[in-house]
Amino acid sequence: MPFHRVVDEVFALAERVLRSTGLYGVFFVSLVSNSIPFVALPYLVYIIVYASRFTDFRSLVLIAVVSGIGAGLGKIIIYFIGRGFSSISPASRTARNWSYLASRHKVAGFFAILFVAITPAPDDVVLIPMGFASYSIALYALAVFLGKTVHSILAVVYGRTVLNLFEEKLGLPLWLSTLLLIALTAVVIYVVGQVDWVKATELYASRGLATTLKFVLVSVADALVKPFRHLARSVTRILSFIRSRV
Repeated sequence: MPFHRVVDEVFALAERVLRSTGLYGVFFVSLVSNSIPFVALPYLVYIIVYASRFTDFRSLVLIAVVSGIGAGLGKIIIYFIGRGFSSISPASRTARNWSYLASRHKVAGFFAILFVAITPAPDDVVLIPMGFASYSIALYALAVFLGKTVHSILAVVYGRTVLNLFEEKLGLPLWLSTLLLIALTAVVIYVVGQVDWVKATELYASRGLATTLKFVLVSVADALVKPFRHLARSVTRILSFIRSRV
């Protein structure tokens, strides 16, 4: 059997497995990936690949909502992990400080949670302290469910747009389109992971949107250039080593 036929069969099998798990798989992967503190498992890759086979608006929205619910429940677990830390040292100065902030700045806390849930920011850095401070569980749950649902919607739209470009516009086969989507998603995850989102949040609070956007764009540009900079340095070292031996 030709190689491309083998690859097509493998990807067709993978697609059938994804479809067989359905929305239960979407929910489970989103829940587990978001319930492990400080471990950013790339669950959105699963969601994007699963959603890529659907074209109707209703199915795509349903996938995003189910993913948002699973991710939100995972972050509820993160909240109670934070609460567990506060019960260990309820009289500490840190616990008192966070409790004060959570009780006096509920609206600001809500928007901070919403922001980190929507963006690629390291959300557990904010969410665990919110649990530690016994922040309102109702406001916390509303913010994480809304944020993670919007986050999933953006991911689904991104996946559909990219696959539409690869398959329908460029005429690439399913297996190649999927591999390119995964590769591109890995690059996007790497780039956004290089941005200091905590600093971006602080800049937004102190200097406004324009300064924050400038910082993010500079960080993204630096992240894109960094691998080539490292490659150039490595090549230079190798050439210097070769010259020294000649």
